[in-house]
Amino acid sequence: MEQEGRMSLALPLEMETVVCPCGGGRSPSEAFHTATRRYVACPMCGLVFLSPRPSSTRVEEYYRESYDGSYGAAESSADRRPVFASVLAHLSDWRISPGRLLDIGCGDGAFMMLCREAGWTCAGVEVSQGAAARARAKGYPVFSPAELAQSTVGQYDVVTLVNVLETVTDPAAIVRAMALQVKPQGIIAVRVSNGLFHQCMRAPVRWCGSQHDQAFHLFSYSPSALRTLMEASGFEVLSLRNSAPSLGPVTSATSWGRRLKWRLVGSGLSMAAALAYRLSGGRLIWAPSFELIARRVGGVS
Repeated sequence: MEQEGRMSLALPLEMETVVCPCGGGRSPSEAFHTATRRYVACPMCGLVFLSPRPSSTRVEEYYRESYDGSYGAAESSADRRPVFASVLAHLSDWRISPGRLLDIGCGDGAFMMLCREAGWTCAGVEVSQGAAARARAKGYPVFSPAELAQSTVGQYDVVTLVNVLETVTDPAAIVRAMALQVKPQGIIAVRVSNGLFHQCMRAPVRWCGSQHDQAFHLFSYSPSALRTLMEASGFEVLSLRNSAPSLGPVTSATSWGRRLKWRLVGSGLSMAAALAYRLSGGRLIWAPSFELIARRVGGVS
């Protein structure tokens, strides 16, 4: 199952209550809880999210200074290549190079390298100082979020986010930034962990000792919740489909036994998800992660 980088929540100094980015305004209800976390669900769009959570300042500090040491370097390993290839193939169904591509949360540039090989001119946005430095060393322009906000708007044909929206404190603001940066009729490609899948699998995975492989972040998206977020920000959703899994856990060191379990379970789930997708005519998204392709329509508010 998918596991992405997760911030330690042990004894947080500052906690804040969260409202759903859909702007529905209704009080959320409890969805589930773990030993250290409480997740709630929006009654309007169904999005599940952590509340209360560490303050936005603390979350940004973690990704800027600490994330790279725990998970960032592993993001560029060969294990992640099937993920990046899956997103690029899905994107290529709707827009082909040449053109300008902006990868938000680019890490050290592994996905941009694949896109450049496909003919795209790439730039990235990255909070982690270590990852951004490695991407720049590979020849890519990499901006901080503040620098991106000051740049010329509407200059990219494609904007991508690979496992970013789960981890940011204000996903609606990130989507608005995408709308500003992509050209009219430009394409966005988003990959997120499938919260609906992981929530349903919480009980079964305990039988095989994999409960710690579950991917729960600040936000836990279902396909319908992500669609709602995109459409509210001026995007027309063109395609939703299952995403390929990593070949191994996103950690810097993993035992061979865990890697073997990951590959066997991941392969089995991928085949089952692909079959369900075909039999449902593309309506059933039932993999640990999924991808969305959307097009910017109209103006930007």
